[in-house]
Amino acid sequence: MVRVVSCIFLFLCFSAVAESARLSLSDYFTETWSTRAGLPHNSINGVAQTKDGYIWIATWEGLARFNGREFKLFTRTEIPGLPDSGLRSLIAMENGDLYIVGARGGIALRSQGGWRALPSSSAMVNHALVTEQGELWLALEGQGIVYRASETATEQKLLDKLSAYRLLQDKTGVIWAATSDGLYQIENKQVSKINEDSGLPNASVFTLLLTESGTLIVGTEKGAWQKKNNKFVAINPVLNNESIASLLEDAQGDLWFGTINKGVFRLSSLGLENLAADDGLPNNRILSLLLDREKSIWVGTNAGLFRLREAPFTNWSQSRGLASDYVRTVLSHSDGSLWVGSSNGLNRIENGKLTTLTQAYEKDPLSVLSLTEDKQGGVWLGTYTAGLMKVVNGQIYPVKNRSNGLISNEVRAVLFDAFDNLWVGTAAGLTKIDPAGQIHSFTTEDGLAGDFIMALNEDDHGRLWVGTGVGVSIFDPVTEQFKTLEFPTQFSTEYAFGFYLDGDKMWLATDRGLVRYNLSTDKMSLFGRDQGLPVDKLFQVIEQGDSLWLTSNRGVIQVNKAQLVALLDNPEKVQPMSVSMQLYDEGDGMLSAQANGGSNPAAVLHSDGQVWVATAKGVAIATPERLKEASKRRLSTVIESFEVDGKPITLPVGNEVLSLPAGVSRVSFNYAGLSFIMPGRLNYQTQLSGYNQQWVDRGRLAITEYTNLPPGDYTFKVRAGYPNSDWQNNEQVLRFKIAPYFWQKTSFKLFILVAVLFAAYAIYKYRLYHYKRIEIELTEKVEQQMHDLQTQADAFAHLANHDQLTQLPNRRAFDIWLSENFSQFQRDNKTLSIAIMDIDHFKLINDNFSHLIGDKVICEIARLLRMNFPDEGYAARWGGEEFTLLFPYKNAEEAARLCEIIRLEIAGYDFSELADSLSVTVSFGVADNAQVADYDRLLSHADNALYNAKNNGRNQIFIYNQGCITLD
Repeated sequence: MVRVVSCIFLFLCFSAVAESARLSLSDYFTETWSTRAGLPHNSINGVAQTKDGYIWIATWEGLARFNGREFKLFTRTEIPGLPDSGLRSLIAMENGDLYIVGARGGIALRSQGGWRALPSSSAMVNHALVTEQGELWLALEGQGIVYRASETATEQKLLDKLSAYRLLQDKTGVIWAATSDGLYQIENKQVSKINEDSGLPNASVFTLLLTESGTLIVGTEKGAWQKKNNKFVAINPVLNNESIASLLEDAQGDLWFGTINKGVFRLSSLGLENLAADDGLPNNRILSLLLDREKSIWVGTNAGLFRLREAPFTNWSQSRGLASDYVRTVLSHSDGSLWVGSSNGLNRIENGKLTTLTQAYEKDPLSVLSLTEDKQGGVWLGTYTAGLMKVVNGQIYPVKNRSNGLISNEVRAVLFDAFDNLWVGTAAGLTKIDPAGQIHSFTTEDGLAGDFIMALNEDDHGRLWVGTGVGVSIFDPVTEQFKTLEFPTQFSTEYAFGFYLDGDKMWLATDRGLVRYNLSTDKMSLFGRDQGLPVDKLFQVIEQGDSLWLTSNRGVIQVNKAQLVALLDNPEKVQPMSVSMQLYDEGDGMLSAQANGGSNPAAVLHSDGQVWVATAKGVAIATPERLKEASKRRLSTVIESFEVDGKPITLPVGNEVLSLPAGVSRVSFNYAGLSFIMPGRLNYQTQLSGYNQQWVDRGRLAITEYTNLPPGDYTFKVRAGYPNSDWQNNEQVLRFKIAPYFWQKTSFKLFILVAVLFAAYAIYKYRLYHYKRIEIELTEKVEQQMHDLQTQADAFAHLANHDQLTQLPNRRAFDIWLSENFSQFQRDNKTLSIAIMDIDHFKLINDNFSHLIGDKVICEIARLLRMNFPDEGYAARWGGEEFTLLFPYKNAEEAARLCEIIRLEIAGYDFSELADSLSVTVSFGVADNAQVADYDRLLSHADNALYNAKNNGRNQIFIYNQGCITLD
């Protein structure tokens, strides 16, 4: 089955020069677009690619232009003079022009970025042909064939009362016409019908194709036929019962046939293959076919646009014969075959042919977890429930299980070491079977880091590396002891899923990224999330070419090995961004991005250079050689729109320079790299000569904007590039100039300069003449202003730090003093006390005597504070009816005694002058710095003491942690 996938990544297919093996239709990567994606209609009557790289789509509701990211719609509104938006065909010319034809005889030409409607014909135009002589030939619905000596000349009719569908001119100048009445040949305006004696069936002809070799292919109501020696022969008997509506020859010379109701057929060295709606096509009615310059096949159907391409990954899945889609392990055999272990059995793949192996004694499905090969080429497998088994003469035989020596039947890793010992890693421990058949088992009691074994490997010193769910153990064959590999704490690593020995380095795939261990120095380094790795958990490490391939639950990651090594060797000097890496997933041909792990080997490098990866939907096979073709592909860049202050401007033709008016504040450019395989992954650079001569990286941003550009001449350049490749010479250029205002012109600036110089000279003379008088006046003014400023500054400083009502320092001043001095008192180990004083029942004073009396009470208390407060202290109004008192060099008891003097003074003071029967008392909370580390805590203690004083009856002093104090 051909899988339809909604996202796309790399276009990397085989080189156009180098011959490569064909993919079966089931191995192509596919994608579908419909009206939901922006198409104006789902019937795709025609598809074409113009010289600039755009893909154009003709539908019944207008024309769509595709840049790989979005569709731009052209209808009668955008093409004045076109009688109807319904289109039947597109004709792309070598010079970049595009003809569109369709309903109501509509014909239009796009040339040099502009549209021009041509005189309409008398009926719907199914197709058009521009001959070598410049004539315009039209295939009409129901009215035959007409031609014009030029685009606007009077039509001449050659055939009538039939429907013409397709026109083609061969290399000899002969014009062939596909019609409802069969095939017609037109030579020197002389028309002749190809009769049945030629070999063609008596049937309608729908389409025509001239191959690269010059062979004429005819698609009819009864199959496809090719012209050989003036005779037509059937291309394939299977097609003789099919109505062929469209034809295509691809880059390898294979023929593609679009049918009326059976989908697409391809005839190649693989035979005749069919792709239908059951295989992912939107619809079995095929209306058009196109091969683009990236070698992708575009299929226009009655239900949307479909595209096939060769992707970096192909797949073997259950639909191709695998025992199960859920693959756990793959083995590259020395004989060139591949072995695939899945949840439902074991398969062998050789030369593209798949064999399923069966058990010798059991018929139930076998879940295979691990594979290995012995020195004689024998294949051993570890299973989920049946223990250790071996393939003998094409059948699977049991070897060891829990009943005869294994610790567990769940075998996730098997390995033959240099001494021909067979190591079996199970879910409950490790078992060694020596060449004599003796069994030795090891668990955590014997020094293993964990009993759940997932990976085994042997280094060049003969040591066995054991990956478990709680770390890594290393078995020394000399001492026969296990040593636990201690990961640095900051790695936060536990699981070890796979190993790769690289000289004196061991690479470990773990649950926190890729760990590199130096066998010589015992040093470890990590390449994980912090270094740019897109995932935490890795399952397998494969080296191929200049890259390391890492498998994960989110796909396969290709990392440039040299750059990675440079980063790990010099993490302080090398930036993580310098490491090139690419994540491959479903958009690159994988049926599932979930690469499986926890059993071994989960991925292998085959002898042909391909990387085979076990996934949740079969085996994904990467062909790294395809990646090298990336930088060789031609990539077009186009400037799609130019806006000035938010208004679109018609793009110029050729090297024309756009003239913009004065006062332009913003110009913006929209551009696109025309790759239809990876449009969302392209990178862009821009340059605006006249503003900045350097190329500026724009990443994947397809829009650039400049604001407030001064008047002048500018040249905007943009280029697109593929990820991890050099920039191509594909710059697109747009030149424009911004006109100046009259005051921005050079002549006006010179006039202003002369006037300014003259005025400066006159002012200089005047100032020189009056210098003495002005000097005196300025001196007096400066002195007066300095005096005024100083007075004002003093007033502002006083206001900023004093309470306006009481003229005491305010809370701001108190906080400043405390913050600036508290640390010094602490360092010098000197005592400092603080008291918070609160007027008792102040709300009742406001309520019973008015707020005015309350303010007078506050002022009177402030006056009493100033009278009774020690000189070395500091009193401030904290806010409302609260005051704060600082007592440097006093402990809490000493400060409380001073507060007692103030309390008694206030309690005994006669407030009757302010209001009859008015009496006022205050409460204090006192604390010192003996038990605090910061002044905030000191304030908190004082506030807590005040709270207790008020709760215990008021008009008293409370020391923090000592209670209410009565002082004699």
